[in-house]
Amino acid sequence: MNTYRPSQSSNIWMTAIKLVILILGLYVSAVVLGKVFTWLFAITFFLIRFIVIVAASFLVLHLLLKLLFKVDLIEQVFGRKIFKHF
Repeated sequence: MNTYRPSQSSNIWMTAIKLVILILGLYVSAVVLGKVFTWLFAITFFLIRFIVIVAASFLVLHLLLKLLFKVDLIEQVFGRKIFKHF
């Protein structure tokens, strides 16, 4: 059994060192994750914007073809089976 008890002054220094190490670790992780999340959010924003533009274009084209030429674009692209699933 260990009966050694550190004195009050060394206990304060150990706590201070641990606190400094914690702050440095948080700073390094914030710097690294900041760069990673910047790229991740940029790629995600681009993909979401691209998907929304394609979907909106498809729906507007479908609406115009339906109104002008009575052609159902969704049925032409996906087939009649898509409506049986919903």
